[in-house]
Amino acid sequence: MKISYWSDYNCPYCYIGISRLNKAIKTLNLKDVKIDIHSFELDPNAPQTSQSTTLERYSEKYNITKEDAQKEIEKITQWANDDGLDMKYTTARFTNTRDAHRLTKLAIESNDQKIIKKLIDLLFEAYFSKNLELADKTVLLEIGIKAGLDEEKITTVLNSDKFNKEVELDEQVALGTGIKGVPYFIFNNKHAIPGALPTSEFVNVLKKIKFEEEIAKEYEAQQCNSNSC
Repeated sequence: MKISYWSDYNCPYCYIGISRLNKAIKTLNLKDVKIDIHSFELDPNAPQTSQSTTLERYSEKYNITKEDAQKEIEKITQWANDDGLDMKYTTARFTNTRDAHRLTKLAIESNDQKIIKKLIDLLFEAYFSKNLELADKTVLLEIGIKAGLDEEKITTVLNSDKFNKEVELDEQVALGTGIKGVPYFIFNNKHAIPGALPTSEFVNVLKKIKFEEEIAKEYEAQQCNSNSC
């Protein structure tokens, strides 16, 4: 099964959605699952250092009072906490995520699903739980090493523009596909699911797709037998 999704590391719904998807995969004990992550910068022009609080940005972005913004932030935080995530959204330090996405491309290049998943988990944790700045190359270097990436390769990527084109291509594909928000999931290149579904709904989606795969394999076997493959 192939699951493609677009996300950004400073998006709380992405953190929640991906966590729920992983729980659904674990619930069904699915082994042959390939996760194909794609970049989607919510703000490509975000600063390299944190310049405003989550409360200020949320209030300005949605044109609501700080009181209403705080209520929404607390609601999102509670959703994450209920899912077992240590989210400190109010004190998150918003910065540019381009380098984090480029580092993810390096992990993808390794073709090691364990490294890819660990890096993604660590990047979300760094932003939402530890409130670190994801534009900080020292932070990214430490995360990359902890995820299992080669230190020299990480340094080469962070000190160059490597994988910039790949990140931009992801975003162009998203635009061409009509993706305007994240998280956005596509299962086996045909079932599109926007947003952070509850874990139970992800389970239902995965069950349906697994059933389709089993039917397709059975049909292929029957055709093969009838044609003496």
